[in-house]
Amino acid sequence: MRALLVGYGKMGKAIEAALLARGHEIGERVDEGDRPGDLAVDLAFEFTTPAAAEALVVSLLSKRVPVVSGTTGWDVARALDVSRQNGTPFLHSPNFSIGVAVMKRLAAQASALLAPFAAFEPGILERHHSAKKDAPSGTAKLLASTVESARGGASIPVVALRQGGQPGEHVLYFEGESESLEIVHRARSRAIFASGAVAAAEWLLSSGRTGLVTFDDFLDSISKERTP
Repeated sequence: MRALLVGYGKMGKAIEAALLARGHEIGERVDEGDRPGDLAVDLAFEFTTPAAAEALVVSLLSKRVPVVSGTTGWDVARALDVSRQNGTPFLHSPNFSIGVAVMKRLAAQASALLAPFAAFEPGILERHHSAKKDAPSGTAKLLASTVESARGGASIPVVALRQGGQPGEHVLYFEGESESLEIVHRARSRAIFASGAVAAAEWLLSSGRTGLVTFDDFLDSISKERTP
């Protein structure tokens, strides 16, 4: 894979390390505010800021460059339209951790099973580093939406903390009268998000998918391949 890195901050550098470790090539590195000059690439990774993401992603998709985007806090509707119109693959996810993807599935199942029992009240606590701009995070919103859908739409509380260098922690609580159930994911390094994004990109290019693709599509496909 020859990749374009759009956003060369901490995540961009982590993705670069993951790409090189897996034998891929970096075509160009650009930061927010710049425009890529080298579009002779197989795919672009976009990890910038909410203010910059839409214009960058739409421009790349318009030029038929497949995009894997991890920036949260922006409206992806226009990018989705361009992706569908010209069939260019676009994978956007608030989180590229395999563990978080599985946590979302567990959250849906637990929520559905506990929905008939009103005593179990759900809530989410999430922690990230102090430089993270959106609060709650895209991952926390995704988990909350998953729980709300499984319980019939009632909103649940989300508490967001921004502290130090924490790469990411999400705890889903179901508090009962005399018992508590917790589903927890703790990231120890940004490397898990980078490796997940690169693995998803490799699958995306080999899958032949066009238009909008989700991280769940990737997880389902890989899981089916390995199921006896």
